[in-house]
Amino acid sequence: GGDGVIIGGWKVRARNTRILGKDALEELEQRLGTSHLPEMVYGSSLELTHESTGVKLHFNAEDALREWLQEDLPPLKVAAAAVWERGHKASDGGGGGGDAWNDEEETDAYDWTFTTPYRGSVSVDVDGHVDGHVAGHPPPWTDTDQRVDRGLLMERDPILFFDELTLYESELDDNGLMSVTVKVRVMPRCWYVLMRHWMRVDGVLIRLRETRFFHRIATGGSGRDAPCVVVRESARREETFEGLRMRGAPSEPGQYPDADEAASVLLAAGGPVEMEYHALTV
Repeated sequence: GGDGVIIGGWKVRARNTRILGKDALEELEQRLGTSHLPEMVYGSSLELTHESTGVKLHFNAEDALREWLQEDLPPLKVAAAAVWERGHKASDGGGGGGDAWNDEEETDAYDWTFTTPYRGSVSVDVDGHVDGHVAGHPPPWTDTDQRVDRGLLMERDPILFFDELTLYESELDDNGLMSVTVKVRVMPRCWYVLMRHWMRVDGVLIRLRETRFFHRIATGGSGRDAPCVVVRESARREETFEGLRMRGAPSEPGQYPDADEAASVLLAAGGPVEMEYHALTV
């Protein structure tokens, strides 16, 4: 099921679903081996399949959460979380000191901000016409000098297909917000995907991980034999509210109400950013 379009040898399909029900959530917990999941997990997915090779780029909550579980965050980020946890436990006014300490140890054993390094999944569709790629062995992402063509994206080309999906989101126990979302836009000359993980722990930390995927669709006979390339551009931003305040940048949680606003405010604030550029040749 789902909506989509076929263009330039690519089949693009998006499936937008509601929040997973209790049974589906329990099955997901069993597959992932954890009972700590965000309040809102969706069964939504996006797939972009290169029909002649079967190479598929896809996005879904299960893979994103699996990578959240696997990521080992640096101590500094964990320390920021521990400060929040200690304050949270103290305000709870829990039981005796020993019990509270044990509870804290248990909750600190996992990243309650659900931060994931996930940048989509690549596989080879065994049902497709596999040409040049062995099923189960997708092509690798490699370093590249190529960039997302923002000029082409700003052209007034007709939008053949657009969708926006939420993979999962949480209100972090009413102490902030986090979400993992994917937007897709298909035009006659290119397709573009923007994946965002964003997290705001009020008064503590803002984290924004953006991954952009871009493919220029070959037109006419000239580009038919050219390699088929997907460009991936990754940007990571992380700011403490204290750091924003000291720089004179917006430092109130309300100034970062959602991922779109946070992205534009952080960009304007000119803080540190980690960039990576990769290409996938299918």
